Amino acid sequence: MSEIDFTLATTQEIIKELASRAKKKRKKNGTQKQFAEHIGISFRSYQEFEISGKITLEKFIDVLRGLEAIEDAQELLKIKDEALFEVYKNSKKRFI
Repeated sequence: MSEIDFTLATTQEIIKELASRAKKKRKKNGTQKQFAEHIGISFRSYQEFEISGKITLEKFIDVLRGLEAIEDAQELLKIKDEALFEVYKNSKKRFI
């Protein structure tokens, strides 16, 4: 199965894809119960995440840490082009 393109996917599709990726990584190292205990969340919370994708951001970060994938989140919401950001920031000031 190929990965989905997040730029074309719905929110629900992205959530399900992230849960699926976490499940695949987790399965290499043990059961849901073992993993939940390892990261310090309830088994039920983790099980629900793998089934539905629903999880708090705080617990999702715990999942990333447990999967040793927290470094993958480093680039999220990072400003990639400082010059473009400055142009945008300066244009906003004109309207205030």
